[in-house]
Amino acid sequence: MSALPADIILDRKIEAIIANGHRLPRWGWPVPAPYNGATGQERVYVWQKNRIGEMAGLLPPLGQCSVCNERRADHRHNEIYFRPFALMDICRSCHARLHRRFGNPVRWETFLNDVVDRDGWARSLLTVQIDREEAVWIAMQDDWLSALATLY
Repeated sequence: MSALPADIILDRKIEAIIANGHRLPRWGWPVPAPYNGATGQERVYVWQKNRIGEMAGLLPPLGQCSVCNERRADHRHNEIYFRPFALMDICRSCHARLHRRFGNPVRWETFLNDVVDRDGWARSLLTVQIDREEAVWIAMQDDWLSALATLY
């Protein structure tokens, strides 16, 4: 039997904390749009779980942006919401660009070529959103990022 990925172990810990009565943090913004097969409400729930992880000291401090490697990260990006703790440290600028990639794939490709390391994880991201079935399949793979790259 192989060991579970660390993000799945963390997710189980957070689920246990919630099951033991921890209140979900309040979401104070409009419900976001669906993203890669997850509904807006599912995205809110993942944010809440991430906040609990931060408050419990279970998430490491934010480091350098894992996309540009130039700025300090101030966000954590989640590409597959069915893996709530498969998070990437990312700066605000790169995070905004990443979420705009669906609307302008050419601009995203230019950004990747100009800024991102050849083996950077952001190069594995698709420029089309995936459906729920694909996202759930990816979430079940040990290496979700490699699984994502196999889709298209």
